[in-house]
Amino acid sequence: MMLEYMKNKITTDQRTQLEEKGYFICRGLVARKEVNILREQIVGFVENPGEREEALDKELAVRQGEGEDLDRRARFRKIQRLGRHVPEIWNNHYAAAQVLDVVSEFLNTEDVFLKFDSVFLKPAKTGGSTPWHQDIGLWRDDHVGACNAWLAIDPATKENGCMQFVPGSHKAGLVEHVKYDDGVHPELPREMCADLEIEQIEMQPGDVVFWHSWIWHYSPPNTSDHDRIGMGAVWVDWDMVVRSGRHRKYFVVMKNGEANKWPPIEVQAPDTTEALGDS
Repeated sequence: MMLEYMKNKITTDQRTQLEEKGYFICRGLVARKEVNILREQIVGFVENPGEREEALDKELAVRQGEGEDLDRRARFRKIQRLGRHVPEIWNNHYAAAQVLDVVSEFLNTEDVFLKFDSVFLKPAKTGGSTPWHQDIGLWRDDHVGACNAWLAIDPATKENGCMQFVPGSHKAGLVEHVKYDDGVHPELPREMCADLEIEQIEMQPGDVVFWHSWIWHYSPPNTSDHDRIGMGAVWVDWDMVVRSGRHRKYFVVMKNGEANKWPPIEVQAPDTTEALGDS
């Protein structure tokens, strides 16, 4: 049962758009003051990670691009799990009350868990593309009802590589993904991705786009003179934690309708056989 104050956080128009197109945008969901704090922490980490880099998974914490001659801010592409280690990032986005108001209604639960947190860096001139994919095509689990989101820290425009969606593509279900030799991760079959009818998701700092786990999406390279930083997240309910397969570690961001501020509380997914029985 949802808390009374959570009702109408997602408008009727947004619900219709989610059902028909597979996504909706909450404009200005995170205030500019908080966005500036987030950007300061992200840029500060890239320029001088210090002890925080030691706290992160060495294999997944920072993914670098090509060009060792470029400065650090131009080389880094992705920072994973930073939100779990920096209070300002955790409190101002992943466990922010105004964000969780929407997330909890999306999931229809008072208990919300963070499955994935990442910072996407698309530096001016050097930021590469992300291939067409569906989120579950990468996760390879059954969390179809997960709440997937992306927060704009910088303006996301057609020129600097904003996301593109194929509206309504979520209605066709999951498509088997392919790992190409020159690909950054598994992606939708390339022969299916020509001449698509797309919608470009231009956003201003503080806007958050939420989408269905099956929607097709992509972002092109950044050929502009302007950086594009965004923050990705996947939130789930307890039923999805229990059904978890590959992904075992989650963090409590809302309990009984109250946001869980720093520090994060870790939850391990239970053994599926033990949790669900041998049926």
